Amino acid sequence: MRFFFLTHSPEELTGPWAPPPELHRHLKALRFQPQEEFLLLLPQGGAIKATMPGLQEPLLLHGLCEIPQLPLLPITLATAWPKGSRGDDLIVRATEAGVSRILPLICDRSTIGKSGFSSNRATRWRKLARETCEQAGRPVVPTIEDHMLTLSQALAEAPAARPIALSPGAWPLAMELTLSPPKELLLFVGPEGGFSSEEESWFEQQNITRAGLLPTILRIESAGPAALVVCQHWFYQLNAD
Repeated sequence: MRFFFLTHSPEELTGPWAPPPELHRHLKALRFQPQEEFLLLLPQGGAIKATMPGLQEPLLLHGLCEIPQLPLLPITLATAWPKGSRGDDLIVRATEAGVSRILPLICDRSTIGKSGFSSNRATRWRKLARETCEQAGRPVVPTIEDHMLTLSQALAEAPAARPIALSPGAWPLAMELTLSPPKELLLFVGPEGGFSSEEESWFEQQNITRAGLLPTILRIESAGPAALVVCQHWFYQLNAD
């Protein structure tokens, strides 16, 4: 069933409702058939089942219903930030790959984000995440922090998660997951040029495992999403009926 995110809740949960113009145009473009059901996801949580009786008629709301649950492993991605529009690519790819939370990471070799991000950019990223979820069939939008965190701050943000630092050429990530299956993950991705020797020492002091993806070096906007796909595919296989 298709679903759409609302920025404002309807005053009533049942009966006719005139959707915002943007949503109405979207429904028309998708050629929804009369009486075809879809979900409207509320900003405060929960969902309303709805139908569109006709192209020129108000939507018909059928009350609250449960949000579908996808078999996704809770994963926080603490990542250095790429330049320019590559940050948008990172948001889209990580959202498609099932990330739960994105933490922009400040590292010794970081060149982007040291002064933080503007509110306009953060708003754009959240909009991108919502649109990506609608396209990907994912009913829960990931949380995206708009301020930079240090390694230790990122670690404190996910106290229940098992931390893993991505490192080219290290023990394969899929094998690490199989050897020690986690219930929740925190993935660290460094900047171009990698983590500094001081940061590598910090990972060792914190007993944080290093794991790799490929023998090649991936760009920032590729490394995190690729690791997410590996983790979610492993989790999906593990829980497949």
